[in-house]
Amino acid sequence: MRTYMVIPTYWGGPDETWQVGDAVYDHATPLNQEGTLMRTLESIGTLSDKNFTLIILAAATNLKYVAMMEEKLIKMLTNADLPVDTILFTESSLRELRKKLYNDFEMEDILSLRGYSNIRNLCLFLPYILDAEVALLIDDDEVFEDAEFVTKAKEFIGKRFYGNTVDGVAGYYLNEDNEYYDKVNIVPWMTYWDRFGGKREAFDNIIGGEPRLKKTPFAFGGAMVIHRNLMRIVPFDPKITRGEDTDYVINSRIFGFNFYLDNQLAIKHLPPPKKHPVWQRFREDIYRFLYDKSKFDNQTLRTNLHKISPEDFDPYPGNFMKEDLGDKIFKTNIILALNYLADGDVEACKKTIENIYLARYDAVPHSDTYDEYLQFQKKWRKLLERTNDFGSELKEIILSGQIVKFDKYQIAKKQIFQQSGVTEDVDLQNVELFKNFNKKELRRLLHISNMINLKANEYLFQTGDMNDNVYILLQGNMQVIKVNTNGGEDVIVMEILPGEHLNESAIFFDNPHRVSIKAITDSILMMISKKNALNILAESPEIASKILWEVSKKLSERLKHTTQKFTDTSDRISDVSDHMDNLEK
Repeated sequence: MRTYMVIPTYWGGPDETWQVGDAVYDHATPLNQEGTLMRTLESIGTLSDKNFTLIILAAATNLKYVAMMEEKLIKMLTNADLPVDTILFTESSLRELRKKLYNDFEMEDILSLRGYSNIRNLCLFLPYILDAEVALLIDDDEVFEDAEFVTKAKEFIGKRFYGNTVDGVAGYYLNEDNEYYDKVNIVPWMTYWDRFGGKREAFDNIIGGEPRLKKTPFAFGGAMVIHRNLMRIVPFDPKITRGEDTDYVINSRIFGFNFYLDNQLAIKHLPPPKKHPVWQRFREDIYRFLYDKSKFDNQTLRTNLHKISPEDFDPYPGNFMKEDLGDKIFKTNIILALNYLADGDVEACKKTIENIYLARYDAVPHSDTYDEYLQFQKKWRKLLERTNDFGSELKEIILSGQIVKFDKYQIAKKQIFQQSGVTEDVDLQNVELFKNFNKKELRRLLHISNMINLKANEYLFQTGDMNDNVYILLQGNMQVIKVNTNGGEDVIVMEILPGEHLNESAIFFDNPHRVSIKAITDSILMMISKKNALNILAESPEIASKILWEVSKKLSERLKHTTQKFTDTSDRISDVSDHMDNLEK
């Protein structure tokens, strides 16, 4: 399953300088600080499944910081000792992509590295161009602690669950106390704005209970697993400024896709402290929820689209999409303003009162957000469809930002030998049997194999044993021995040299062995079970043809050797017979 992990990272001016016109992100890292990205990258080493490519999607709050940001990130990624292929994608890469896309086609430019939703769309677009089956969306303020995170992320995606396709999977965040609740103190101004109470109820219902997979009304942007079928049809809505993750679940439902939450797919979320005042964060929530509510309100009957209601997303975010949203906003701002006034913060009180005005006259969208999103979705589909004509050129542009490139065959080889307890690994490329195999094919074989050590004079199996594994001798020497059951001397049928296979007939026949196989020297063998051998022959025609060619060639050589040995023996018998005749004469 071709998988890409995409981690957006946000960078601002040195010393946290901010100017009018700069993009606003929750915690853009100043360029003279290290931020949280390195901590996330270091935690990738804990993952047991590293069979993915990492894309670092870097956004600057202002274009004037791009060059400094690129220089810093190249140095950071080069020194990070990352265990996976890693690509850096920045504004420079996007410019090259645009030249190719929009010089050839008369299309509206819908790709951008500014704003959360646009950046999330690039988290889909880049893996799609690189032929991904699955995209894992992770944030740069998280830490992998579960070694099986990637394994779990890929376990259900693209499969069927109770008759429905699993198009998207949401993981969830654990805070520093290993709890899935938001770490907030409930205070009086939240009386009518019980967002955290609603989330707590939703989390308990979806995360806290069985079964493991449940259809979810919400998602976390830093723990999303998206299948290729979904990324091709459903983009993030660029008009929403916050909460793009949960909005994506709503959009997916409109188009009939299924988003599930996996209550075993957790990642540690360690965000920096919030810098913005409460009134400002509440203002962002006002704009966010009024925007999403308008999608519900503006729905019209469309062919092949699904009608949704706020109740479909209860208790969260559904409770904030209903007709009483305006009343909740008004009452909450009044209480919050009084709190500020009681504390003597008159300026914050004014800003909070201003929220009431904005909620009525500015935050409510003055256009049909439902139709506008559908129009954007058409542009998204058109863009992806048109890129199929020159995908290789787009891939080249994206891959030009590759900072780290690993030999996945070497990684797999080292891993398999270590797991098998064989300390001295053998390069399969140097084994005669595999000389026509490429690294991808060898990696596939490694993943279905085990390595075993045999000491000198130790038997692999003996006469009468049942053993249906296929073996390839990688190092050492062995003998096939025909045991003399009458007490006489055993007969050495043949020697097995490095690169030769043995016991391949056991794939088709289940009979006790009529010979014994013994190690003459310390030996290393590659072992493939009968089940895995049959599977690889059925599922990979290219590998199967190469294996069958090598096996048939070796069997032909053995038959020729046996025939020659029989002929030589017959000749010697004939010579002895002639000699005896001469003696009689």
